[in-house]
Amino acid sequence: MRGFITVGAALAGALIGIALGPSSARAEGPGAVALSRFEPTPAGDPLFGVPSPFIGGHLVPRGLALFDHAEDLLTLGGGASPERTIVGSQSLLHVGGSLSLWDRLLVSASLPLALAQSGDGAAAAAGAGAPEAPSSPELGDLRLGVRVRLLGDEGDPFQLGTSASLHLPTGSSDAYVGEGAVRVTPQLLLGGRIARVVWSVAAGAVMRSSESPSTLAYGGGAGVLLWDERLQLGAEVVAETMLQGGSLSLTARERVEVERTTSAELLLGARFRPFHPFRPFRPLAGLVVGAAAGPGIGDAIGTPSFRAMGTVAWAPPAPPPAGAAADANADPDMDGIPGARDACPYAHGPASADAKRNGCPVEDEDEDGVADQDDLCPHAAAGSGGGDPSRRGCPEPAQGEQGPAAGGAGR
Repeated sequence: MRGFITVGAALAGALIGIALGPSSARAEGPGAVALSRFEPTPAGDPLFGVPSPFIGGHLVPRGLALFDHAEDLLTLGGGASPERTIVGSQSLLHVGGSLSLWDRLLVSASLPLALAQSGDGAAAAAGAGAPEAPSSPELGDLRLGVRVRLLGDEGDPFQLGTSASLHLPTGSSDAYVGEGAVRVTPQLLLGGRIARVVWSVAAGAVMRSSESPSTLAYGGGAGVLLWDERLQLGAEVVAETMLQGGSLSLTARERVEVERTTSAELLLGARFRPFHPFRPFRPLAGLVVGAAAGPGIGDAIGTPSFRAMGTVAWAPPAPPPAGAAADANADPDMDGIPGARDACPYAHGPASADAKRNGCPVEDEDEDGVADQDDLCPHAAAGSGGGDPSRRGCPEPAQGEQGPAAGGAGR
């Protein structure tokens, strides 16, 4: 444990030193601001924008693609000055991957690509009057991350971790997706699981080596697991507060003075696993799809009026801890069936006389009380079949209707 704490502290210190040290890539060019405040969490985290202490096993790769669309990111003027829409909308594609190590360390990377932007662009900011919005795809700043879980294990009600992210200036500094300088974000992470509720809280700082103001970054949220843990519904809030006032460079001729403000966003989201995550040998068990949307709160630069996103991820669930089922009386999923006799020891399910189905969740698509494996009409409306074993799970026959065989011969 001390080794992980030392490694985490050393990595965070190194990244902070890079951010605070001299930089030859000062953000003084046009549009030298990355407008979007949203940073997607690595695949496997329970929330979209609030990171957690989640690690998820050893040598487990995960990845995601997330499409993010935001409205009204940068509008200037108003009152005595004419209003200028610099960036009216922005659509980004985030591609990321992560690798868990020793169930304590997670390394990750994420790269945004601006697919489309609208607005009057830098020309409007300079007062030139001619539209000049970025019209072609633009690469954003590469984010590299490392996370260490310091206390707690997967599934515990309380876990504590720390992380540090390094943004490299790989993006264009005149297209509102890159800052032209290094950024580093150290964070403290809290999270866990209580019954079927997962939660995360994160707090840290975004420290910039450019002339743009540094900010405090924080957020929190929770989600509830439903339908054999295949569906998650949740809400989260992410926010940033400037540590001091300052100015942002939008063009070579104009810098915008900004006061110390707070920007925040509320997201309501859902994640769904099309395939049961705990069934053995299910090749697509790691597939996760999700969507979230919500309004921005405040009028700080980079705060959208509305944001919507959709994601497809490969995120295998965390494997059970080593030796978790070694005790014959252990009951990891707390369904009352000891792990030694439970065919699905990590998924809650009822007892069954069939040893291969004992303790496994029951799949019953038409919800008639007959498991799909035994249902002769698994897609039909609920019914008892009139007590006829040959019509188990099928609707009761209409009055005067013969049995299935006779009825079939008569048609």
